[in-house]
Amino acid sequence: MPAVGGIVAENGKEYPGNLTPFVLVTCIVAAMGGLIFGYDIGISGGVTTMEPFLRKFFPSVWKKKSEESSTNQYCQYDSISLTMFTSSLYLAALLASLVASTVTRKFGRKPSMFFGGVLFCAGAIINGFAHAVWMLIVGRMLLGFGIGFANQSVPLYLSEMAPYRVGRRFLFLQGGAQMLVCQAVVAACIGAKFGINGNPGDLPKWYAIVVVLFICIYVSGFAWSWGPLGWLVPSEIFPLEIRSAAQSINVSVNMLFTFLIAQVFLMMLCHLKFGLFIFFAFFVFVMTLFIYKFLPETKGIPIEEMGQVWKTHWFWSKYVTEDDFPGTTRGFEIGNMGMASKQV
Repeated sequence: MPAVGGIVAENGKEYPGNLTPFVLVTCIVAAMGGLIFGYDIGISGGVTTMEPFLRKFFPSVWKKKSEESSTNQYCQYDSISLTMFTSSLYLAALLASLVASTVTRKFGRKPSMFFGGVLFCAGAIINGFAHAVWMLIVGRMLLGFGIGFANQSVPLYLSEMAPYRVGRRFLFLQGGAQMLVCQAVVAACIGAKFGINGNPGDLPKWYAIVVVLFICIYVSGFAWSWGPLGWLVPSEIFPLEIRSAAQSINVSVNMLFTFLIAQVFLMMLCHLKFGLFIFFAFFVFVMTLFIYKFLPETKGIPIEEMGQVWKTHWFWSKYVTEDDFPGTTRGFEIGNMGMASKQV
């Protein structure tokens, strides 16, 4: 059900919805969940670059980093055990997603979320005893809750709030194009300055600022498109009967591949050099092309009406029969690109 406005199906059934203060606060709190996830990754990734941490827990990496500080910059942090420190967070999320439905069904969603929040706060307090880590936490919080919240507010306004309802497909395509351009620019900048050997020589400050700027633009594009919509759209397309199980599979697959990428990223950087960014740019292109060709618009479509969407889609209709979605109503006019819901 949409958060703003309403829908009237052709059979006269109404799906009212308004943006109330409660709905707004709920959306803000939900967005905070994404920020907390990014916070975990940011903290763990930041800690792994701190010399005291490397010297104590990963002395081989610290020694290599010290010896090769003026030579190959691509391979300084290439260590399977070091990347496991960060990517293990995704393994934990993968295991948690497998038992999440059982836990929430037994104890309820609210107690489960409350307990998770308590654990998060306890971990943040413990890490705060180290001054350097505490400053890292404060910086990450300012960045995440400032810039991050601003970015994650974009999907709320552009995908749902009238009159700015551009839909999910538009945000996917726009964000994909933005990320693709940024990947290409970063690859060109790093390739031009670092070359194959990974020795940048004297790196001008303005040059570094340009690279960081395009990385930030990339992150922003992801934060208002593929980041939140990757969770939102799957929750909209599954029938209520299998929605919980389907979301568990979605989260598990997401965490599995995120773990694999995090685990091999530094190894790939060491071998592919700046070509690594071209590698990921290619997959961004493939992902965006998939959205353009195969994803129907789900903006403003009630869950019980999604069967009609699949039945009329140019590709997925080949695999959907009337028995899969019996009794679905035709609540939307089907356009050349998909569905155009009737708004009131």
